[in-house]
Amino acid sequence: MTGIKKIFSAVCAVTLGFSCPVYAKAAKPGCEISTWILTEQETGYVISEYNSDKRVPSGALNKLMTALIAAEYIESGEISMETELTASEAAHTATGAVIWLDTGEKITAGELMKALLIGNAGDAAVVFAETIAGGCDEFTCLMNFRAAELGMKNTFFTSPYAIDDDSQYTTAFDTALLTSEIASHEELREIMLTWRDTVRGGKTETVNENTLIRTYEGVNGVKAWHTEQSGYCAAVSAHRSGGKYTAVVLGSEDSEERFDFAKQLLKKGISGYKTIIPGFSSEYMKPLKVKQGTEDSVILNAENLSTLVVPKGTEDTLRIVTVSPDYIKAPVRKGQKIGTLAFYLDRTLLYETSLIAADSVPEKTFRKSFRKIIVKMFKE
Repeated sequence: MTGIKKIFSAVCAVTLGFSCPVYAKAAKPGCEISTWILTEQETGYVISEYNSDKRVPSGALNKLMTALIAAEYIESGEISMETELTASEAAHTATGAVIWLDTGEKITAGELMKALLIGNAGDAAVVFAETIAGGCDEFTCLMNFRAAELGMKNTFFTSPYAIDDDSQYTTAFDTALLTSEIASHEELREIMLTWRDTVRGGKTETVNENTLIRTYEGVNGVKAWHTEQSGYCAAVSAHRSGGKYTAVVLGSEDSEERFDFAKQLLKKGISGYKTIIPGFSSEYMKPLKVKQGTEDSVILNAENLSTLVVPKGTEDTLRIVTVSPDYIKAPVRKGQKIGTLAFYLDRTLLYETSLIAADSVPEKTFRKSFRKIIVKMFKE
């Protein structure tokens, strides 16, 4: 039994809580789109959004989650892209978009991944589900667990392949989390950028619905789909000019409208924003006074310095705000949180981290004070 299979019983019984970052609202676009979002991929920073926490039908998003879990399973070494898997009767009878697998047919994991990412093939999803988890129900449990790990608090799956189930839902924010995660798997990039291909020894052709892979420079995936409930949807990743952005458009009434608006969002990110690592050094701060310690002061460092997303041309206008006490009483331990460090753009808080002690400062005792005096006398 694999490590993934062993966690099912525990996963299905757990209720998970999680949080998401704060972001600014944006005006509704002049088009009929239910919800959308633009994020920077590596930081998860939300640049622009509309109704991004609104629950909507997830459509074929379950295929993308299935592909992510399958990719991680392959990376774990359980199987390889060349491993032949066997289609079951359940795969043969899967509905919706399929590659028409026969019961007992052998097909490689690599071909299944192409069928899933390019053609949204439900029977390919079933084969992966049965291989990884032993069945679709068990795999669905794993899908919801992985969604929780990614912070997708408003997403729920009931199947690895079935679409237009009233019980399945997601949001643009959650879809962006999943899109950014799968875009980080470079080994899938060639598949996601493929427009047409064949599987099953040329018997079945797969066609990528994401036309932006052919029409917009820098796009490197991820998926487009449409169903009766979800409307026309696109979840797109683009890398250009050192920036990595995710655009999600859900619930469009027109196929081209979703791509046109996704391009507008990506253009906004690529042309208008950049990522920076803010400069900060403990030299900017005076050492913090320590009372009743073996040392008179301690240096404060930033606990973490994270990449920030800022409008181009504003990187030199960042304000650094530090908050720390006038002094601290010993003992002080190395790494102890003593204050905060914040970066602001105008009045907008971009990032906040803790100020921590660079070294430990023990409490001064009579014995330690006497020893210090003796050492000083001999040095003189």
